[in-house]
Amino acid sequence: MHGIQRAWAGWLALTLVVSACGASGGGGSADAADTTADTQPPADDTADTVNPVDTGGPVDTTEPADTVATRAEWPPPSAIGPAARPAPVLAPAGYDGYAAVPAILLLGGYDYLSEDLDDWIKLSGRVDSDGFILVLPDGLIDAGGSPYWNATDTCCDYDESGVDDVAWLTGLIDELEARFRVSGVGLVGHSAGGFMAYRMACEVPSRLGGLVSIAGSGYLDEALCAVTDVPLSVLQVHGEDDDVMPFFGDDEAPGAYEMLDRWGARDGCDPDGWVEEYGPTHYANDGDTELGYFDGCPAGLDVRLWYLEGSDHYPDFRPAFTVDLLAWLLPHLR
Repeated sequence: MHGIQRAWAGWLALTLVVSACGASGGGGSADAADTTADTQPPADDTADTVNPVDTGGPVDTTEPADTVATRAEWPPPSAIGPAARPAPVLAPAGYDGYAAVPAILLLGGYDYLSEDLDDWIKLSGRVDSDGFILVLPDGLIDAGGSPYWNATDTCCDYDESGVDDVAWLTGLIDELEARFRVSGVGLVGHSAGGFMAYRMACEVPSRLGGLVSIAGSGYLDEALCAVTDVPLSVLQVHGEDDDVMPFFGDDEAPGAYEMLDRWGARDGCDPDGWVEEYGPTHYANDGDTELGYFDGCPAGLDVRLWYLEGSDHYPDFRPAFTVDLLAWLLPHLR
């Protein structure tokens, strides 16, 4: 995994150019959320007792008390977390503080920010149309100036700071659920962010509805993952030519099949029910996409692989990738 540091040198320059070009787009999403919040009617003393379909009058006392929604904090905050380490939040247009919506935490890889990952896979561009909350947390900065996650013993706290990123991200989820009405929380991470997503699944699986790991992995020693029987849906996305986190693993982390075998067993899926087929859609411009999944998981659970033929650690994703990623993840969060 130390190849992450080397592999990023050339790619980061391109990322920075793309980020600079897309900065106004990312900022536009945040501005749109803020503008939406500013145009909402100011909260009044009846905010907690007024049904959202009412126009401000008293609640109809003939209705059962449990049908009256409680409004979340209004206007919704544009960031959560401590002032020293805030995480930007984008709420969907039309979010009224009453209806519960899914939330996704986006976790960037080593040496780059979650905003850069969003510029790449463009989740923020679908916040309004798909109706979910997007949170953009970042890892701390190491001595070399790179954002990192302390996810496993091999990734990626190279300075051995010992920062407890599980506790910090769990605190963000606590605050998110306290300040918004959230139906479920999911994680999407690339590379080191994928490692961090799996670490959260090991430590606090009951707080999550599903995760997507793009070129991520977990502990080489499976015994270090504390979870045993908490069900969680998992989607692993991996390029066959990945030379940073190899598809079949290395001496620092297991490969994609091994990770999915582990989660299939934890979820109670039929170990002999693994199916592979070519997908009707190519998720990356590098080549075909092969789909893998367990046929025989308990109802509501899914353990799945998108194997990207010809792709390396940084697949050239098509728009269909983001559309189908959300189509897979969001139902697990509702």
